[in-house]
Amino acid sequence: MTEKDIYSVFDSDGLLSSNLDNYEYREDQLNMALNVYECFRDSSTWAVEAGTGTGKSYAYLVPAMLEAFEDRDRRTVIATSTINLQQQLLEKDIPVLFNLFGKKCNVTLAVGRNNYLCLRRLNEELASVPLLAESGISEYQGIQEFAANTETGLRTELRGRPDPQLWNRVCSESDLCMGNKCPFFSDCFYFKAKKNLSSASIIVCNHHLLFTDSATRLEGELDYSDECILPPFSHLIIDEAHNIERHATDLFTVEYSSRVLRRQLDMIYDSKWHKGRGVRLLDQLAPYCPDKDLYALIISDIGLVSADAETLNSAMLSFMEVNRLSHLLLRQTNAPRILNDIRPMALNLIGNAKRLVGEITGFSEKLQLSEENEHRRDDLTVHASRISLIIDRLKEFINWIEWDGDIRYLEVNTVREIKTVSFMKAPLDVAPVLREALFSKIDSVVCTSATMDLKDNFGYWCRSVGLPAPNKIFKGKVYNSPFDYKNRLMLLTPYDAVDYNKDKEDEYAEYLSRNIYSAIASSGGGALVLFTGYHLMQDVYATLKPQLDRLGINSMLQGESSRFDLLTRFREDTDSVLFATSSFWEGVDAPGDTLRLVIITKLPFKMPDEPIFKARSEALEKEGKSSFFFLSLPDATLRLKQGFGRLMRHTKDRGIVLILDSRVVSKQYGALMLSSLPESYHPETTVENVPDKIENFLY
Repeated sequence: MTEKDIYSVFDSDGLLSSNLDNYEYREDQLNMALNVYECFRDSSTWAVEAGTGTGKSYAYLVPAMLEAFEDRDRRTVIATSTINLQQQLLEKDIPVLFNLFGKKCNVTLAVGRNNYLCLRRLNEELASVPLLAESGISEYQGIQEFAANTETGLRTELRGRPDPQLWNRVCSESDLCMGNKCPFFSDCFYFKAKKNLSSASIIVCNHHLLFTDSATRLEGELDYSDECILPPFSHLIIDEAHNIERHATDLFTVEYSSRVLRRQLDMIYDSKWHKGRGVRLLDQLAPYCPDKDLYALIISDIGLVSADAETLNSAMLSFMEVNRLSHLLLRQTNAPRILNDIRPMALNLIGNAKRLVGEITGFSEKLQLSEENEHRRDDLTVHASRISLIIDRLKEFINWIEWDGDIRYLEVNTVREIKTVSFMKAPLDVAPVLREALFSKIDSVVCTSATMDLKDNFGYWCRSVGLPAPNKIFKGKVYNSPFDYKNRLMLLTPYDAVDYNKDKEDEYAEYLSRNIYSAIASSGGGALVLFTGYHLMQDVYATLKPQLDRLGINSMLQGESSRFDLLTRFREDTDSVLFATSSFWEGVDAPGDTLRLVIITKLPFKMPDEPIFKARSEALEKEGKSSFFFLSLPDATLRLKQGFGRLMRHTKDRGIVLILDSRVVSKQYGALMLSSLPESYHPETTVENVPDKIENFLY
């Protein structure tokens, strides 16, 4: 591959311009492709911010393909944050480029192992519930039909959403795998996929799988020329790279909760399951253990441990509810006051659980199994070791004297209307491990996104992910969006907007409802309304839904159905309105008239008591740095750029972004936030004049 090859594809008379209808030559796309080529050639690391419309996927796919055509030994991994982008690459962009080049290379999607169906575990599950399996109950019938017809065994192909508990019992898991000793090995979906990965020149995966592979390599002292979760690879492209820190934090966060513990106990023995439904693992093995008393003891202690876990959970839930907390950061200074009362309960649970693990281990050792059933002993041992690991997490939490620098916090979670308190541990800083495990070891890395730079030479983003790595060339480049923002997007920031006041939430919700309604009425719908919190969103939605119904405008609320369903309905109904928060600030792609108004209710500053954010803020203050300017402001600005970026998705898109937060004009930092956005038509306005400005601009 040479520079000439890149020009031959992207130049004004190149392969793309000559063969694709509606393709427009973009100098920045050509230059970004040259950056990727240089990165591959020099084994360097690049950060590339490419505004919406730059065409960044082609800019990195073409060099990756040219490299694959020329040298199949130098594999490229492309890691994305969202499934939507993976689908775009695999189903649209890559096939188009293959057709243009007139040749192909092997491109494969890599997903986490537990996304694959395990045929052995499925057959054993069906054997344990013969009455249910034969009765035509939908969840079992559906998964049996899926197993008989699927070629990939991937959960995403299973019609509807599989029951999570059932899928946990039939998915592929590394510590429960028999490998080539499995009777289903030749038909194993996971190992077929693994073999296909080894022959792939380009692998597409998500951030989580990439970081899992990197962490495993670091722990096993493997480099990127070795086989690991992913096969050896030389080049890495991380798209949607603004999410690297968040996803790495998620990966390295561990949890203890009664729900997590109960899941492992239920895999061994579930008393509810016994009521005519089937036979769990312990009962399947009981006939092969001569010590019947030990079997009875295990059943008794499973019940005891389960009860202990619920007692502990109830105590912690009561504490959180009395104090009106959904989460709470723990420190060595406040841990004794908060955890001291529950420590005896936790120690009791730990002692009983450890005894249970010992009993299960003893039971396992006494089993008299045939060679073909030996794997069942291994299954039992695996679940016992998982219980031990979960309990060790709890033990670490109540030994606060020995805590290290990691973040520890409590969090209330609701699953199927059942509340549990989770004990969480997260890394204070993921930059060092990313630097050591990833950026310092891979030959060449390109990180790209539409939102990475804050006019600080990628300073904030680099600090959060561990770049630049020592002894590695690092370069950064920003390509602005080619869209005509000055003429096609109007930004409205009324200077008399109301400041949020926690003590006057009802008045604030009424203010938002009144002005959101008038803005939507003026645009005729086609609006995405972005919030920073669920309660305020729900209050405003409840107020506005009947009013919008009377206008004939359909409204939707995040949480009332799946994200995919909501976005599909939103795109199909060009006058609908979607009320959303959190993840909908990014990844929403609704081009055309479907989305002509984005309303940002509040600047997306994180809640100051959010545990991970709070701990990282405190760490900065201890270093003598302003947590507002080093963390809070840049984080909110990047999120604002994401929300702003929902509107213009194509050249002909046109619309309004309305920010109903006066801080963006009244505070000095507001100017810094606005300067990070593409320069748009930005007339001065009051709240009262917003409807007229919207109507005049659109119609």
